[in-house]
Amino acid sequence: MKALRLIFLTLLFSASVFFGYQIYHQEKLNQQYNDHLVELSDIKYGMFNPDEWKAVFARVIAQNIQDFSIGDTDEETIKKQISIFLEKAIDNYQKTLKESEPKGGVSSFLKSISSFSGVFEQVKKQIPFFTDQIYEQFLSGDNGPMMEDYIKKLLDDYTSDTTLATDYTSMNNIIVKYEGTNKSDTLTIIESKIEENSTSKKMYLIILSSIFGTFLLALLFLKKKTKAEFVLFIVYSLFLLFLGVFLPMIAIDARISELNFAFMGETIQFTDQVLFYRSKSITEVVDLLISQDRWDLFFVGGLVFLFSVLLPLSKMISSLFYVYSKKLKENSIIKWFVFKTGKWSMADVFVIALFMAYLGFDGLINEQLNQFQTITKSMGILTMNKSGLLFGFYAFTGFVLFSLFISQKVKKS
Repeated sequence: MKALRLIFLTLLFSASVFFGYQIYHQEKLNQQYNDHLVELSDIKYGMFNPDEWKAVFARVIAQNIQDFSIGDTDEETIKKQISIFLEKAIDNYQKTLKESEPKGGVSSFLKSISSFSGVFEQVKKQIPFFTDQIYEQFLSGDNGPMMEDYIKKLLDDYTSDTTLATDYTSMNNIIVKYEGTNKSDTLTIIESKIEENSTSKKMYLIILSSIFGTFLLALLFLKKKTKAEFVLFIVYSLFLLFLGVFLPMIAIDARISELNFAFMGETIQFTDQVLFYRSKSITEVVDLLISQDRWDLFFVGGLVFLFSVLLPLSKMISSLFYVYSKKLKENSIIKWFVFKTGKWSMADVFVIALFMAYLGFDGLINEQLNQFQTITKSMGILTMNKSGLLFGFYAFTGFVLFSLFISQKVKKS
């Protein structure tokens, strides 16, 4: 009977390793996909991108000029109308940007757009030049999309020497990597890959959860456990620890899902603007902290590594020696790791603290994003927080729970 139990548990462990590898591979892929997805959706390419605002300005001008009618109006009158409209549009444009000057918190990012307002002071001085150019385009009959493209080209040419140019290197590299034609197309490709990856991952998660439940019940309720079974339980806990420390535990995502405001009778909209995103595993956080040139961050990174990786690993390896070797059972160091470190290793405290940090950050994001409502009364804003706990969190939590019960059972045995 005990031989059959051991065979059954060994098969379960082998299955958990196989499906755990699948999860590990998919989680790493999803981490890469999400990093690229977030990069393409970054607000620096949208609301904080001067090129986008130039496009908005060009579109509004082109749409309003379409309403002009030549009729019997002479050239001077039409140019005067265009000139007056341009001056009014620039004044309104600058007013919109001025109202969005940073007021602290998240809205400090708006500095990059506020600085763009100064460029239009120079453009305003060149209104006669822009008027003549737009009038010529207007006479040619290109007062639709071609007019919009032409106005944007004029703005691009005029502001080409400024320091407001956006660096599209990262975006272009991602588009090339996924063989997309543009940003929108590439976003769709990446989203489909994530969805495809997540479909098979759900099945693996169900299987791994079932195996964990079976192992936990076996640890708690099987009587007269053999040395080999204890060894298998300890190795299984090490497997959970590996997944917990090397896979991302939490994704912190703050974005503006939709932003609308009125400008010159037109509704301007920005959607899915990512402000902040982080998705890290314990080992990645430790590496990030200790790589900084600050002793306090290095110290914190060392503490995280000590209490979340080194002590739990030492505890389980010591448990393995304690169970396997009669001689090592009396070793004071081994006994200390097996029976004493569990009380202050802080592994369980770390998981709870991480969870509370997640809940706290959820409220912090909403509070900070509400500052955008001060930009202008005509602006409607809907914020969305896509933060969430990832597989690494659940694997680490499973390890904490499983290791605590192992310590109890080893002590009783």
